[in-house]
Amino acid sequence: MKKVLPILFILFLLALFNSFQVYNYYIVRINGDINFYDIPTHISTFLYSLGSFGITLMVWRYLGRLVASKLKFIYVFLSAIPLFGLYASIVYLMIRNYYGAPTSLEMLWGNFIFTLSLSHFYISGLTIAYLFFIETNELKERLMESKYEIENMQLQMLKKNIEPHFLFNNLSILSSLARKDVSHIDEFIENLADVYRYFLVHNAVDSVSLKEDLKFLKKYIALTTERFGNSYSIVLKIDDQEGDIIPFALQICLENAIKHNEGNEADPLVIEFIRNGDMITVRNQIRPVEMYSNTGLGLSNIAKRYDLIYGETLTYGPFNNYFIVELPVITNK
Repeated sequence: MKKVLPILFILFLLALFNSFQVYNYYIVRINGDINFYDIPTHISTFLYSLGSFGITLMVWRYLGRLVASKLKFIYVFLSAIPLFGLYASIVYLMIRNYYGAPTSLEMLWGNFIFTLSLSHFYISGLTIAYLFFIETNELKERLMESKYEIENMQLQMLKKNIEPHFLFNNLSILSSLARKDVSHIDEFIENLADVYRYFLVHNAVDSVSLKEDLKFLKKYIALTTERFGNSYSIVLKIDDQEGDIIPFALQICLENAIKHNEGNEADPLVIEFIRNGDMITVRNQIRPVEMYSNTGLGLSNIAKRYDLIYGETLTYGPFNNYFIVELPVITNK
């Protein structure tokens, strides 16, 4: 029933409009005194068209402040008809008075129907269509701007969340090292300063070259080796270093693997970084360890940033007793 009613309404409008047109033809036939070369006739019809445009525009703007509905164009179209009828009658009376011609109610009604079908329906309809198009585009632009602002705010929040997450994990390494081997603390702090300096510089950017992030990753590997020794075997198979990635994406993958899986020097956990085309696969065997704390950041953070910045999907999860992360590499190819 909901689908039938709009169709019936359209058919009704078409029938009504057709009736106006037939009546218009009838009036022209009965009073067929229109001359194409008559300048006053052109002036009067222009005034009717101008009035139709102005009234439609005025009603659209007025109702725009009162009506927030998908059917606003219908309200505008219907509301403009009586206002145009009043305007057309005033113009008609002025013209008839100027020529000293008599006027009757029947003539006013005939002029209203004539000008309505000759000028108003077309002018008002085109005006409403144009205004609706402009308003829809403006709304679309505002929605796009709002979406961009929301995404930008989300991105800034994600960046800020990485900073304490990053610092916390490195301080944990430093704390562990202080308990195990004090002699290496100075070297560790120096390396940590270099790593954290890189972090401070690149935390404010949306992307970084793969080559640059690999250099950072190697420094971070040196830090983790200080803490865990040879408990984790990190294999880098990335010969092609072209392209960009999200800053710290590789480091977070490594951090995630170490944090969630057990490794020991007798049987090191192998963590592989392998590039195939425009994808870097990070994988390690699943050897779960008991988690005492989990900030809930890490991979989910990087995944959201890939989506917000590049519209790319970062996939990760267990597969055949391995935990696998697929990191997109952004290239200009």
